Amino acid sequence: MFLQPGDLPTISIVVPNYNGGATIEATLKSLIDQQYPKLEILVVDGGSKDNSVEIIRKYEDKIAWWVSEKDRGQSHAINKGFARAKGEVLNWLCSDDVLLPGALRTVGETFADEPDIDVVAGTTIEHHATGKWPDRIWKPSQELIDILPITAPFGQPSCFYRRHLVERRTPPVDETNHYSMDLELWTYFKSVRATWKLIEMPLSWALHWEQNKTTTGGVKITYELEEIYKTYVKEKIPLTYWHRILRYPLERVRHNHPGLLFGLLYFPYQCAIIALLSPFYGFKRCRWMNWVVFS
Repeated sequence: MFLQPGDLPTISIVVPNYNGGATIEATLKSLIDQQYPKLEILVVDGGSKDNSVEIIRKYEDKIAWWVSEKDRGQSHAINKGFARAKGEVLNWLCSDDVLLPGALRTVGETFADEPDIDVVAGTTIEHHATGKWPDRIWKPSQELIDILPITAPFGQPSCFYRRHLVERRTPPVDETNHYSMDLELWTYFKSVRATWKLIEMPLSWALHWEQNKTTTGGVKITYELEEIYKTYVKEKIPLTYWHRILRYPLERVRHNHPGLLFGLLYFPYQCAIIALLSPFYGFKRCRWMNWVVFS
């Protein structure tokens, strides 16, 4: 059934940005070009020193609210945007990601057709700017939702949720997390028994390049994930403890000395660790906990 504009929910998208002048225009255009009839765009700039503000001003007639001032980081910026948002459905879009054509119409119609659904997640296409790795088609996975926060079950820009979920706590996004705030938020949704709708349609395109946080975060991302895990998963001896002892030292060597020979030694060792820990923590948890990013 084709829905009329009045039947669709208002969608609020927060765009956090800091010195994203090279990419933020594509992000904003991807939102405006959606031509979604009930879209609210909010841009929270952290006091950029590049041409970001100039680009934001170029599109300010399409932006419901924006600000450029020093903040406490990306999580704080997202919370500032959420505090101003009026939409029934929320998400944030980093200023180096874009939404694909028709994404918001699909999301809006899904929420309108299924009022009992709290979260809608679709596919993300991840592109590595260096060309070193092929594009990754990241489809949402119920299997990985079930074992949150072990690993991310979908890409952040393709996940949308009803505002009542973020209104349940203050602040909506945990500002102690600088890299994995999305994973923590989804784990929170799981803890309050949110209902999920997964769709295979690609909704977003995410850029991995030398300046974004996912690339530069290194082992700090791993340590942040450990804290999220220990917050939500109560175990006498956390699985993260064994990973730090059994995997991290060898992972560091592997990162510093990549190559086929070490891989032939490492992967049997990795399988042995999974086999050893699975009877106590479950195979899926042990299989998917792969958090080591050393730089």
